Amino acid sequence: MGLIPLIPGKRDHPGGVPSHEIIMADHDRIEGSAKQAEGSIKEGLGKLTGDEKLKAEGRADKVEGKVQNAIGGVKDTLKGDGHS
Repeated sequence: MGLIPLIPGKRDHPGGVPSHEIIMADHDRIEGSAKQAEGSIKEGLGKLTGDEKLKAEGRADKVEGKVQNAIGGVKDTLKGDGHS
């Protein structure tokens, strides 16, 4: 989904959600996905080098990313139900 331009007070989304709220939810999901990817890379490098600390950091980053992504999904769901 492309980003919708921010126009204060205007409801551009078919569900009636203000543009800035859509962007914020997307932000959580994008950041969460990026954190998961970063964690996968760290974990892989840790496995390659035998660095247990790096592997653990990678696993922790992946979990943190999944949580942030889930938060974005919950925000999307709440906004879709008309709760803001």
